[in-house]
Amino acid sequence: MKTILLFVLFMIPNIIFSQVKDHAAYTMNKLSSYEKRKLRYSESREDGKYFLFQAGLRNHKTTPGENIYFNINGELDGVVSGLYGIRKGNISLETGFGFIWHNSTINHFLGNTGEKLETYVNFNSGYLPLGFRYDIPLDEKKSVRFGAHASANIIIFSTRKPSQSGIITYYRNSGTENIYIDFQIEEKKFPAFFKVGLHSEIAIFKSSFLVIQGSYILSPTTYRTISYNWELNNESGSFRNETKIDGLIFEIAYKLPLNIFNLEK
Repeated sequence: MKTILLFVLFMIPNIIFSQVKDHAAYTMNKLSSYEKRKLRYSESREDGKYFLFQAGLRNHKTTPGENIYFNINGELDGVVSGLYGIRKGNISLETGFGFIWHNSTINHFLGNTGEKLETYVNFNSGYLPLGFRYDIPLDEKKSVRFGAHASANIIIFSTRKPSQSGIITYYRNSGTENIYIDFQIEEKKFPAFFKVGLHSEIAIFKSSFLVIQGSYILSPTTYRTISYNWELNNESGSFRNETKIDGLIFEIAYKLPLNIFNLEK
């Protein structure tokens, strides 16, 4: 008898809990579209995980040459990234994958020959960002936030690496077709860069955010150095190209809080 009584006392709370749970699920499924939108709106402003997709342009003068694609003062190249983040209060941590472009041409005059050699600088690279954000809401609804961000970014590969037997880093014209060129390439083993800046986050579509941010990239070292030795018309000389990716970045991003999908479960 005692055993039966204990069993009943144990089962009753579980039965009640199951009924409450089923009723809650049923009630959630019966929510109107308007009510679900309100829930997504409130959930999107709570702490939690999110995806951030951003793209922008980087303006810099780290290479004393002209950009291949844009006729502007300095260089203008693109940058894109996809990030996964976690927000707790006013602090967010992020990581993901990004790609940054760096393409330019540099003309070097060859002594007293009256000729110049056009060289190419390319450092299009994929990188792994490890980022931190701090921002505060500017209104009670948390629809606008403003703050600062910083990240350390490890370059994991670069495309179209120059080599003696493969991709050539210079172009011969009619005046330099008989030039003799020898070049040596020195690469940093573990390239990385730092990124710091300010951003603003604005609510759009009720449950996601538009992020507008300006940043500065700082390269701690030169990533690639190409040293050239040349001979032309009984003259000879040398020069070198150094590649860094310092510069200002302007980016626009779309932030998607993952809390809003919990309502569908």
